[in-house]
Amino acid sequence: MSSLIFTYTIVVLCVCLSTASISIAAYIVSRRPKYVPQALFFVAYFVELTQIFGGEWLLQNVGTVTAANYYEVDEPAFRILIGAVILACLWRIIFDIIDVRGPRLLVLPTVALCVAQALILVLLPYGPLRQWLFYTMRQVSILGCLACAFRRYRSNRDEMFQQRMVKRRPLFLILLVFTLCIVCEDTYIILLAPIPASNSPLTGVFLSSRNISENLMMIFIAAVTIYQTVRDLALRFNEPPEVQVDAKKHNTSLAEHIEDRLPAYAQLHKLSKREREILALVVEGKSNREIASELILAEGTIKTHLHNIMKKCGQSNRGDLKKDFWRS
Repeated sequence: MSSLIFTYTIVVLCVCLSTASISIAAYIVSRRPKYVPQALFFVAYFVELTQIFGGEWLLQNVGTVTAANYYEVDEPAFRILIGAVILACLWRIIFDIIDVRGPRLLVLPTVALCVAQALILVLLPYGPLRQWLFYTMRQVSILGCLACAFRRYRSNRDEMFQQRMVKRRPLFLILLVFTLCIVCEDTYIILLAPIPASNSPLTGVFLSSRNISENLMMIFIAAVTIYQTVRDLALRFNEPPEVQVDAKKHNTSLAEHIEDRLPAYAQLHKLSKREREILALVVEGKSNREIASELILAEGTIKTHLHNIMKKCGQSNRGDLKKDFWRS
């Protein structure tokens, strides 16, 4: 194995561990459930890549890479299980973004992935096509998840949901491009390219089990995760959120989205604690009378605060204020 491949693999492993650690720390600090699948996603990917890396190292010391083992799916039960965990976490993360709830919607695609991969291993003979189909099932699962998100985006006419999704569209498009690149790379490496020769710097590397595009997609997801998580933690450290999610009083999904955006939006427009509290209730769709009743304040006081909020935010009415909040 060349030193470049060795160093590259160590870097990817470190990225996985760092992102998982940050996500775990964020969960410990905030107790927000959304950080759990993030952490598990990177832990599972770290475990899988470690298994591939360890297999390559072991083979270089006790054997050689040949046509008889190059296209083998090493430890298939483990690969099916760890792949299911990775994809289930990714589905959960995207489902949280598009406000899809219910364990059944998460279990069904995960079970379908496991069954499809198991059938491929049982029914097809050893060879490049078998291995290609086995790994491509993962990309099919990702494409299915993105298709589900797109369908949700097109069918949900809620204005606040649409505004939230505007900020997420580039993320979904980048994931789509990465997924298609993974399929193209697997097609070339597994189905078209020859096995590395004995004098090649790639000798001893299971290129058919690795995927550079997949690693780059993981690093991209890690970068987005670290940026958003560290930003959220910094904002909560500097200015703890005033709005607490109460499932009995609020739409929990909506309240969580508001809580995610409120610290940064309030800091940008220099809103006071009371103004942040009122803004959250306005975005939630409550009238001045309902806000006054909930905060035990006079309705005239709410109107004054709301006037100051719109002035600071540069908006002329409640509708524009809500749109500006979700575009932030």
